[in-house]
Amino acid sequence: MNDSWGRFRSDLRSLKEAAGMSFKQIKEAAEAADAFLPTSTVSDLLGRAETKVGRECTGQLASLVEILLANTAPGEPAGAPWRDRASWQHRWWTLDDKDRGAASPPPVTGTEGAFGWDGALEKLGLGAGTEIAWLKDRRPSRMAAVVSELAALGMYRQAHDVACELLRCTEGTRGPRDPGVLAARHVAAYWTGEAGNPRTARDLTAALLADCREVLGEEHVLSRLAALRLAVWTTAAGDPAQGRRLFRELARDGWDDRITLLARLGGVRTALLAGEAEEAGDRLLRLLPALVAEYAEHHPVVIAARLYEAQALWAGTRRAHSGRLLDGLVADATEHLGRAHPLTLYAQGRHARLVLADGDPCRALELAEDAYAEAVRVLGADHPDSLSVGNILAIVRASSDALAAEEMFGEVYRRARQALGPEHHLTLDISHNLAVVTTRWDLPAARALFEDVREARTRVLGAEHPQTLLTRMAVAVAVLELEGKDAARPLLEEVHHARVRVLGSAHPDVEFTSKFLRIAAQQAPALPGGPSEH
Repeated sequence: MNDSWGRFRSDLRSLKEAAGMSFKQIKEAAEAADAFLPTSTVSDLLGRAETKVGRECTGQLASLVEILLANTAPGEPAGAPWRDRASWQHRWWTLDDKDRGAASPPPVTGTEGAFGWDGALEKLGLGAGTEIAWLKDRRPSRMAAVVSELAALGMYRQAHDVACELLRCTEGTRGPRDPGVLAARHVAAYWTGEAGNPRTARDLTAALLADCREVLGEEHVLSRLAALRLAVWTTAAGDPAQGRRLFRELARDGWDDRITLLARLGGVRTALLAGEAEEAGDRLLRLLPALVAEYAEHHPVVIAARLYEAQALWAGTRRAHSGRLLDGLVADATEHLGRAHPLTLYAQGRHARLVLADGDPCRALELAEDAYAEAVRVLGADHPDSLSVGNILAIVRASSDALAAEEMFGEVYRRARQALGPEHHLTLDISHNLAVVTTRWDLPAARALFEDVREARTRVLGAEHPQTLLTRMAVAVAVLELEGKDAARPLLEEVHHARVRVLGSAHPDVEFTSKFLRIAAQQAPALPGGPSEH
């Protein structure tokens, strides 16, 4: 018989009946244990609805189960489904995964949802120990819910503002060692990065990790979540080698849980960033069975891992197989997650780019246009996911119609600047690409755009972040074409040495820069580095 939320609630009601507790007694027990468990929440958890049980399988639900079990006889049959916390949590996750596939809403990020799938891994489907479980007071909990709602709308700057206000509110009523304050710091640090400042997010998370370990211990979920996020933001801030070390350290800490699995998946991402496609593919072969066993075959985490697999194949020697895999991934993500799910859109964008690289611009354009139209229809033109797909569409258009691409880049740039701010990484990606297209007819204007992006990326990401180096390389080539090799050579050499330090001497970008230095004296080839997709 298939499980359901109704059966889940029925088993919970049986536990309450076995405990012999009234709603008033449950509330009094929660207050005695300093647990935030409103009567309205208890009523919802014990109701007869077929909708999802609460917002998380821990936090308030875990508190209720603990209270009821404490008042239930040890041999009582009604307590059997609840004595093994890992077992009932897994049951909740399975039901939640089923809901995700059926309802297919665009996921939120931050306090409830997904960190992302292009490097910013957080707790996709983590299902335990989220920050909101530690925000016991009504006002902070409602503020955290507002953050999630803003995230669902793609209003990342506004989500950051509310997250910072949440931290101020929590700090004003609790001591610095209170878990609720540490949870609020988690939210604020996370949204600092999502709003476009990964370096500050990294620094905030490093300090948070130290405090969580001191106050709560290394094995506490908030400590381990901070360790995972530190690896994420270190990678996003332009130090994939250190991010890789942090992921590896977390994956080897002896735990066998979802945080460990996500740390291993983060290690795959950093291997891809380092240009080690074969190693990334080998890791995925070992990791995918564990992910499927933990999350089920069509869970977003598993589809994200399969996207990494396609990326590894594309970067390696099996590009044709990558195309077939992406065909299947787009179909699976569309069926199980929905047409406007960010993973579906990401898969469609990658697919369009691969089809373009394989020499079929017409089909690539059709794929990209379909993805963009669906994103705008469901999410709106100003949502970050729509802007990201719009960036891909403009890249594809540039292969056959530079004027149309320039118009598209200009449109999504204006929207990104307004929605995300002038120095968010996506805004800068689009601005870089607009400059690439502009080189075809106005190189001086393109150079000025590249220099603006270089300065902004240097401020936000640092001078040696891979994305900053991409733009620095573009500036160097523009100088080569406008002023000659004597003016450009120092710039090219600086980029080459920085790429060796950051990426390692075997990285494809380093190899390309070396070749470019060798031929720079003879001629100035087309602008290097490719489009900026982040």
